Amino acid sequence: MDTDNTYKQETSSFWLVDDLNNLLLWATKLKASDVELKPGTPIWMRIHGKWQTITKRPLKSEEIFYLMDEITRDRSCAAKVQSGIPQDFSYEIKIDRVSKQGFRGNASACKDGWSIGGVITLRINPSIPPTIKDLEVEQELIEAATPDNGLVLVTGVMGSGKSTLIAALLRHIIETQPRSVSTYEDPIEFDLTTIPNPMGPVTQAEIPVHLSKFAESSRNAARRATDIILYGEARDLETMSGMLESAELGVAAYATVHTRSVAETPARIINKFPDDIQNQVATTLIAGLRLIIQQRLLPRIGGGRIAIKEFLTFDQDMRIQLAKTPIARLIPALEEMLHQKGQPLLVDAQKKFKMGLIHEEDYLKILKEKETSNVA
Repeated sequence: MDTDNTYKQETSSFWLVDDLNNLLLWATKLKASDVELKPGTPIWMRIHGKWQTITKRPLKSEEIFYLMDEITRDRSCAAKVQSGIPQDFSYEIKIDRVSKQGFRGNASACKDGWSIGGVITLRINPSIPPTIKDLEVEQELIEAATPDNGLVLVTGVMGSGKSTLIAALLRHIIETQPRSVSTYEDPIEFDLTTIPNPMGPVTQAEIPVHLSKFAESSRNAARRATDIILYGEARDLETMSGMLESAELGVAAYATVHTRSVAETPARIINKFPDDIQNQVATTLIAGLRLIIQQRLLPRIGGGRIAIKEFLTFDQDMRIQLAKTPIARLIPALEEMLHQKGQPLLVDAQKKFKMGLIHEEDYLKILKEKETSNVA
């Protein structure tokens, strides 16, 4: 373990909220992405994609359960977790009169010897979303990612920077275009209202704190004359239905999806719905598609991480062609389009490898993965 990343102010007996806050702000300064508290081990931190312990004393479940109730402001949080009901939440630390640091949290149960223990995972949100320049977003993507209407989907596995990329795209819109932006999230990940000098109104709602359910989001946005909607993660029928309804309303809708490629994303969404409405869903989804980006984060030579992207922009001719394609044939049809008109992941990986930005072993992993999928 790197001793420079060892927390020097560890409490010797019992972690209180102020103790945790100080540690979280310290981890934020180091540009960590996640902090995890689990019983029987010291506290863990993930920095540049790698986990390491940052304290010495193993935690006890009783102090983790205490912190659950305190940081969620829900005195029954630990009880819910111990009954098998995980809790998602957002958490903020006030730094001074005008600034704060936000976190996205999850509290879950786990095994602790013969007993039920608790684990808290906190994702560190930047105090302000990064810019598209910070993330080195390709110029050809910027215009495609800011359409007047339709769907922009960012896909990838957990921890691939999906939400960060969307936040940067929305920051670009907020700073440069006179459009109204509304987000519906569970929980809110980035505070878009901290972006200076917005050119249009920005409103964020956390489900179910500010709006009871995602099913009401498209109607709510329509009544408020919203131009752009962020749905956070499209992970169930409710969020996916709201996303599709918004696209039909003529607004620009943004969401993240857990898939490993551009080509499989539409089919993954469609197959979430009951069989008897899948053709209708496919028609709506394809008509609304404007851009799908699939992203991965790889170690950057010299330190930090770098994004590898696969993307496909959809024009009217492509949407007409896909609308005529049976659902079972969507993935191969999209693979063909990706290689003809988009950027496959391997192409971007090869480019960044030749530029000396990523390690050969990481490039070869992607090469092998794509060769194996082509054989399959």
